[in-house]
Amino acid sequence: MHVSGTAGVSFMYHVLDRSNERAGALEWGGFVCTMQQNRSFFPSEARGALAVIVTLFMATSILPALRGYWLVPLFSLGVMALLVLALEVHQKSLPLTERLALEDGEIRYSDSTGRLFALPSYWVRFETEERSPFDIRLHLRDRNRRLEIGTSLNLEERLTVAPIIASALALARGG
Repeated sequence: MHVSGTAGVSFMYHVLDRSNERAGALEWGGFVCTMQQNRSFFPSEARGALAVIVTLFMATSILPALRGYWLVPLFSLGVMALLVLALEVHQKSLPLTERLALEDGEIRYSDSTGRLFALPSYWVRFETEERSPFDIRLHLRDRNRRLEIGTSLNLEERLTVAPIIASALALARGG
């Protein structure tokens, strides 16, 4: 089984059933769900448009400077420099990635921040917490811990991947 979203819609998760790919896999098969933060691409054409906007913004701040209001162009220059810096930092940073694997009676979770968890799948329950219609949280819970997963996904992706994870966990527990 290989799922990457629905027809015509690009989702940022990838589900892989590894039952035929691994020697020694359990009867229900291995399950891997990789979730990645959706990042928009900032092409060179958009950089050119941003440069034009910055130039126009600075040009409109010249008139107040001629009247003696020097803080207006300084403020404009500072704001535009911060915007360009924020875009550069965002583009160079890696997107948040999460990996959930159910294999050999164990759930393994890791993310790009370095968090690693390994829990026995028999004791783990999958929960969805609906704080509001626009805020759904996904959790793995055992007796001692509650781990939020799917933080890199948007609402629609969380709603789509939740039943997939729930059914894979139910199969792993034998139910």
